[in-house]
Amino acid sequence: MNTAQHTQETEIIARTRIGIIGGGQLGLMISEAARKLGFASVVVLDPTPQCPASTVAEQIVGNLKDPIALRQLADRADILTYEIEHINTQALQNLQDEGVKIYPAPELLGIIQNKFEQKEFLARHGIPVAPYCAISSPADIEQAIQRWGYPLVLKARKDAYDGRGNARINGPEDIEDALAKLGDRELYIEKCLDLDKELGIMIARNQRGESSTFPVVEMIHERDICLTVLAPASISAALQAEAQKMASESIDKLEGIGIFGVEMFLDKQGKIWLNEIAPRPHNSGHYTIEACQTSQFEQHLRAVVNLSLTPTTMLYPAAVMENILGERNGPAEVHWSRDYDHEHVFPHIYGKRETKIDRKMGHITVVGDDLDKVYTEAKEARATLSI
Repeated sequence: MNTAQHTQETEIIARTRIGIIGGGQLGLMISEAARKLGFASVVVLDPTPQCPASTVAEQIVGNLKDPIALRQLADRADILTYEIEHINTQALQNLQDEGVKIYPAPELLGIIQNKFEQKEFLARHGIPVAPYCAISSPADIEQAIQRWGYPLVLKARKDAYDGRGNARINGPEDIEDALAKLGDRELYIEKCLDLDKELGIMIARNQRGESSTFPVVEMIHERDICLTVLAPASISAALQAEAQKMASESIDKLEGIGIFGVEMFLDKQGKIWLNEIAPRPHNSGHYTIEACQTSQFEQHLRAVVNLSLTPTTMLYPAAVMENILGERNGPAEVHWSRDYDHEHVFPHIYGKRETKIDRKMGHITVVGDDLDKVYTEAKEARATLSI
C-alpha cells in the first residue's frame, strides 16, 4: 500500500461509525480491532447489560431480533455488521432497503441461516457437500438409510450451532431418540463421511470483489464444539490450495462481503467437502490475532468498509488455539495455578460474569516453531487455568 492510499484509508476509518449486532466475545474482538484501527465510534446491540463488548464499545441494550433496537443501532452507525447469525433477517432487509449499509448482506444471511438452503445453494454451484436430503417424515429417514446406510446425522435447518440441533443415528435404535430431540423442527439428514480431519479456513472479501484467505487449519471437536485449532493444518500444499480455492469460489458465488469461516471435511480418501459457512469471525480464526500479520477481526472490518485487504501470512511457523469452555455453573472466577510464558502464550478472557458447562469463556493461543510442541504447550497452559 502506498503512502497516498494509506492516508486515504486512514481518513475513511476516522470518519466511519461501526455498528455490531451482538456484543459477545466476537463483538468484543471486532470492537477491539476497530478501536485499534481508529474508527470514529463502535456501538454494539446486545440484550445482556455489560456484555463483553461493552468494555471497549458503547452498548445499546436490546433484543437482537427487535426491529426497533436494530433501527436504533443503525441510526448510530454508518455500517452494520454482526457476530451471530440468529438475528432478524427481515428487519435487516427493511433497513437495507432504506439505504442502511449492512455486511454481509441480509440476503446472504438468509441463505446461511437455513443450513438446508445453504447446502442447496452450494450444491447448485458445484461445491462438493456431503450427501443430504430433506426430511418431512420417519419414512424419509428410512429411505436415506436404504440409500446410504449408517451412520447418518439428523440436523435442524435453523438455529443450530456447536452441535445443538444435530442428532447422530448410528443404528435403528437411535432413530426414535433423534426424532424426539429434533422432531418439532424443520429437518434434513446427511450422510456421515469417513473423516480424516476437520478443516477450517477464514476468507475475507470486500465490495470490490477482492478476496484474501488465511492458512488452512485443523479443528479438533469435542461434544461437537471446536476445542482446539492447529495452524497450519498438517496437509499437503495441494490440499491447502484446493481448500482455499473451494472457499474462494463459495464466497464469490454468495457475493459475500466481510469475513467468513468456512468449515470443511477431509475424508480418508483425500477428498475435501464443504460442511458449512459462518458469515462472521469464527473460532477457527482466533489464532490470527497473535499469529498472523492481520487478524480475522481487522480483515473483517477492512472488508466491510471496502478498504484494501492486508497480508495474512503467519508470523510463526506454528500456532495452537485452545477454547476455554466452562466446566461448572456459577459465577466466573479466573484462577491460574502457575504463571505462563508471556512471550508465547496469549490468554483471552471474555469477561462473562457467569460460567456454564461448555460455555465459551475465553481462549488461549500459543505460538512457536514446532506444531506438536506448541500443541503440548497449549494443553499445559489450558490445564493451569480455571474459570
